[in-house]
Amino acid sequence: MAVAASAQPNYRVGPLLFAISNRGAVRISGEGFNLGTGSLMSWGPGWQWVDSCSWQDSWSLVSGPTGSEVEYEVECYAKCAFAEFRPKVKYWVGANATLLEVNLTVVSDSSFAGMAWTLQIPIERFAGKTIYAIKADGSLVPLKLREQHVPGQAGLFSTDSAVGWLIPATNETGLVVAVVSDLWPQGIMVSVDDEREWGGGTYALRSWLSQQFQLTANQRLSFLVYFAPYSGDPQPAVQKAVEISQALAKGSTLDEVKAAVIGGLGVEEARAARVSPTALYAPYAVLAAAAVAAVAVVYAFARRRAHSS
Repeated sequence: MAVAASAQPNYRVGPLLFAISNRGAVRISGEGFNLGTGSLMSWGPGWQWVDSCSWQDSWSLVSGPTGSEVEYEVECYAKCAFAEFRPKVKYWVGANATLLEVNLTVVSDSSFAGMAWTLQIPIERFAGKTIYAIKADGSLVPLKLREQHVPGQAGLFSTDSAVGWLIPATNETGLVVAVVSDLWPQGIMVSVDDEREWGGGTYALRSWLSQQFQLTANQRLSFLVYFAPYSGDPQPAVQKAVEISQALAKGSTLDEVKAAVIGGLGVEEARAARVSPTALYAPYAVLAAAAVAAVAVVYAFARRRAHSS
């Protein structure tokens, strides 16, 4: 990961560091620890896993990435036996929160068993710890993450009408993540898998965009991911995540929600305070192949999952 990390722009957001890959996946860390890696995952009929479509860091680059002190965007292309799509990924990175927008346009008719934005958090750090699912009504559902793997029982938790997750990382700091889509204005389904079932070392916190569905050529699927690192009381971050979801439920469009969130990120304050990460883009062209290879090695368990699903 040393090569990949050196080729990624890093953004400090509150107490956490966001490192974004050249396909738009994000690695989140704190002082001396890895909190997790977030990416879009998709499965074909029968829950088949094919890297070129299923794994975000295996997508082909179309344009970019380009970035500044507060924005990062890239356009990609993915094609496999079950799907062909062209995703555009853009981040707005404020002083205390971050917003990700994904617009995925289907190039040809495509079929999916499922598509989820997934945050993979390390078992070695979170085993036995309690995280919380955030429901659309603002309530929190606690989940103590199982320490021991039970073969054949990968699924640890699921609930619908949800907003996202509250993940305490230390006694004082953590992360709130919300995933919203106008497909599910009343909240989406979330679940947790123990990826030791497929040889991995993470718990997968999945926010499901849909399952068992088809998209026809030129259809577009859009969603937002809101990241709010916190220090101290997580409730303000939780409340903001719930407000974002409730705005959709009350009839706001996804574009209106996006504009409102960006307006509250403190983007200009972040621009003034941040050293430009764009200097890291020069080695990107040289190191891209090595970076992708390194990421592939680190996350090889995801490939193994394809053969087990």
